[in-house]
Amino acid sequence: MPIDINVPGSKSIANRALILSFLTKSNTKFKNLPDSDDVLYMQKAIKKLQAKDKKISIYTGNAGTTTRFLTAISPLLGKTIKIDGNKRMQERPIKILIDALNKLGADIESKTGCPPITINPKKAKGGNISLAGNVSSQYVSALLILTLFLENDSKIKITKKLYSKPYIEITLNLLDKFGLKVKNNKFEQFSIKGSQEAKKLKTFTIEADASSASYLGAYVLMHPGKEVQINNLFKNSIQGDIAFLKYLKKMGAVIKENKKGTIIKAGKKLKCLGEIDMNSTPDLVMTFAVLAMFTEGKTKITNVENLKIKETDRLEALKNEISKFGIKVKTGKNYIEIIGNPKLEVKKKIEIETYDDHRMAMCFGILEDIFPKLKVKNKKCVSKSYTSYWGDLKKLNQG
Repeated sequence: MPIDINVPGSKSIANRALILSFLTKSNTKFKNLPDSDDVLYMQKAIKKLQAKDKKISIYTGNAGTTTRFLTAISPLLGKTIKIDGNKRMQERPIKILIDALNKLGADIESKTGCPPITINPKKAKGGNISLAGNVSSQYVSALLILTLFLENDSKIKITKKLYSKPYIEITLNLLDKFGLKVKNNKFEQFSIKGSQEAKKLKTFTIEADASSASYLGAYVLMHPGKEVQINNLFKNSIQGDIAFLKYLKKMGAVIKENKKGTIIKAGKKLKCLGEIDMNSTPDLVMTFAVLAMFTEGKTKITNVENLKIKETDRLEALKNEISKFGIKVKTGKNYIEIIGNPKLEVKKKIEIETYDDHRMAMCFGILEDIFPKLKVKNKKCVSKSYTSYWGDLKKLNQG
C-alpha cells in the first residue's frame, strides 16, 4: 500500500497568485497555501505594501522570486520602498531587472546591482524593452505582471535563449485566471496592453509543489518496495517540474494516477538517464544528480548555467558533496557529469554541507537512512520550501 503524503503547495504558483491577488484587489482565499519561508516573506511584504506608509522597508531573506516580483511591482505604488535580504541575497544579481524597470519609467537604485534596492516614488509608465532571457525567467515573469498594470502599452523583446520557459508558462496561466491577457509571440516577444481590467478571483487551490515531490519520488527509487501517494498532483499540472515523473519513469519507476493524485514506486532496476538537457527544469537537477550516483554509466545534465545564481552555486555545491562519496564528478560552465556506481557503499563518516540551500539538504536527505554514517547539516534550511520534509521522509521510512 502506498504511503499518503500531502506535499505543500507550489511556492512558484503561490507567490505569483499572492501578487496578482494584491494587484487586482481580489482578497483571494487560498487553499493549500504553503507555509514556506519564501511565501511567508511575500505575505509579510504585501501587508506592508497595503499600509498607508509612504516609506517601507522589506526583508526577503534569500527568497529570489519574492525579491524580484516585489521589486517589479513597487513602481506602481508611488512609495519609497527599500528591499533587502540576507548575505546570499545580497550577492544575487538583479541589475538586469532594475535597468528594464528604469527604462519603463521607474526610478530604482542599487549600488552593487544586487540587494539592497531602493525604489523611489516615481511611477513606471510602460514602453518597449529588451531583456536577456538566459539569466533568470523570474525577470520576465515579474515584468509581465507589472506591465499589465501600467498606464501605457508595453513590449518585451527577449534576446538570447529563454531559460526555464515553464515558469513563464505558469505566470501566463495565472494571468489568464485573473482575466489578464498577454500576446505571446513564440516566447520571443510579449505585447502587453496597459491598464487592463482584471477579474477578481475569490478562491484558488494551489497544486502540490512538483519540485518538492521529486525528492519523495527519488526516495522511493532508492528504497525498492516503498510506494508513495502524492496527493493533489497530477500529470496535467501547470508546473514545468512535473517532468520529474517522466525522468523517474525513464530511470525505472512505475507511475500511476488516481483521483487523489500520483502513485510512485520503484521498478526492478535503477536506470541511467544518460545525457539530458534540464534547462527547462533546473530545480530538478539536484534530485537527479543524487540518483545518478547509484546508476551504471555516465549521467550528464546539460544547459543549466543559471544554477550558479541560485541560493548557492548549485553546480559547484553538487560537485563538492558528490565527490565526498568517491564518485567521479565534474562540472563545466553549464553542465554536471557523474559516473555512477550501483554498488556504492559509505564506510566513512560523511557530512553534507547544504550551503543554506533547501534543495541541497533535500536531495541528500533521501540517503540518510541508507547510510548511517551520512549526516546532512543545517536541516532547518528546508523551511524555505518544505517545512514538513523530514517528517514526511520519516513517514515513508516507517510505512
